[in-house]
Amino acid sequence: MKSGFYKSKYFIAFYSLDEEELLYTFDNVREICQFQGKKPTRANINLINVEIYRGLKRKTRIVKFLTGKPMKINIYDTEEN
Repeated sequence: MKSGFYKSKYFIAFYSLDEEELLYTFDNVREICQFQGKKPTRANINLINVEIYRGLKRKTRIVKFLTGKPMKINIYDTEEN
């Protein structure tokens, strides 16, 4: 099983809507698949990548795909201080 960071240098974080509480963090999309109880197939990985992309492009950054509840998504560069 392949591991590593999202796009080789980011980790993915999910926050409460007020951004005061960190809810979940993942190193990559495969970990999100495991969290959701899905097999890390190409189709599942592609679907999650699309949801991440759409969430990051929204001004509000609100997504529901992880648990069905609204939360904010962000990615962080692992190479920055």
